Amino acid sequence: MSSLLYTGRSSLKRSLIMLAALAFCILSAGALEPVDLPQSPDTVAFNIQNNGKSVPVTLRQLEKLGLYRVTTASPFEKGQLTFEGVLFRDVLKLVGLEGEDSVVLRAIDEYVQIIPRQDWTEGPLLLATRQNGKLLTRRTQGPTRLVYPLNDHPAFDTPIHKPRWVWLIKTLEPGG
Repeated sequence: MSSLLYTGRSSLKRSLIMLAALAFCILSAGALEPVDLPQSPDTVAFNIQNNGKSVPVTLRQLEKLGLYRVTTASPFEKGQLTFEGVLFRDVLKLVGLEGEDSVVLRAIDEYVQIIPRQDWTEGPLLLATRQNGKLLTRRTQGPTRLVYPLNDHPAFDTPIHKPRWVWLIKTLEPGG
């Protein structure tokens, strides 16, 4: 009888652990919600620099990967901000850089940040193309900017990660 009771408790414990793991996955995925917005123009978002070649990537190409929305705090702006864009890891796959250990983002003002693979594999980084449903422009730090979902992934809320919020992205290249 006691072994039957022990087996029942063990099964219950396993079921509760599985339920908790499932709830964690669902809540983690909730940080980014899929969104459907009007098609973007076919304007250049940034260029891929690789092996001495420069290849333009358009907003339309990016947004065909699927848009997501996240609301998060920013290390440089006040309040909660809502961004729409594509998963950074999907962008890297699109341009053939998903196997790199790092990538380099260079902004129009020559600000440069190296984004390590660990960042795009540990959390859902967003390459934002819109804010509050409106396309990002130079005035609003676009046409693309890299967003770390700080609210849902507090491990990214560090002095090391905050400078990696790059906006006015001009080029993306292998980290080498």
